[in-house]
This record gives sequence, structure tokens and C-alpha cells, in this order.
Amino acid sequence: MAEVSITMKDIFKQRAIPIIENFLATDNLFENLERDEMVEIIFDTFLRNCSIKELQEMTEEILSDRIRRILGGQVLFRLLSDLTPKEIEEFDAAVRDMRKSW
Repeated sequence: MAEVSITMKDIFKQRAIPIIENFLATDNLFENLERDEMVEIIFDTFLRNCSIKELQEMTEEILSDRIRRILGGQVLFRLLSDLTPKEIEEFDAAVRDMRKSW
């Protein structure tokens, strides 16, 4: 009997890509993100931070949460990358003020 070798990419395609596609199709926050680019970024993140076994055993809820956080980070990164240096200073000041009030 031949041994079947399952790779991280196989598991990622089976488990994560449907979740990514669902978020991109149903959540307006992510509407401007490009599918293939997000798949690559998220795959690279999982490749660096978890094992095949961890990805296989991760609950759907945890996997979805991690993917959503990565997508959210990409949205924030894109928003901030469009700011001028003055706007970044204003943003930083607003965040500092907000933290003081907590």
C-alpha cells in the first residue's frame, strides 16, 4: 500500500482557503483585499507559526479567528500606508489620547 504524504499546503487549501474566500465574499471590511495575495500572506504566516499537526487539529473557530485577524491587520496596514507623515502623527496622538482615557 502506498503511503500518502500530506503537506501543509494541502491542509491549508482544504481548511483555510474556504474560510478566506468566505470572509472576502461576505465581509465588507475585506472587500478591497485581493484573494490570491491574501491566500499567500496567510499561508506564509501559518507556515512560519504553526506545524502541520497544529493546523490539522485547530478548531474551525480558532482557525477562522486567526484568519480574520490577519485579514484585519492587512486592512489596517493598507489604511495606514496611505497616510501622510502628518496624518500618521495625528493618528499616533489620537491613539495615545485614547489609551490615556482607558
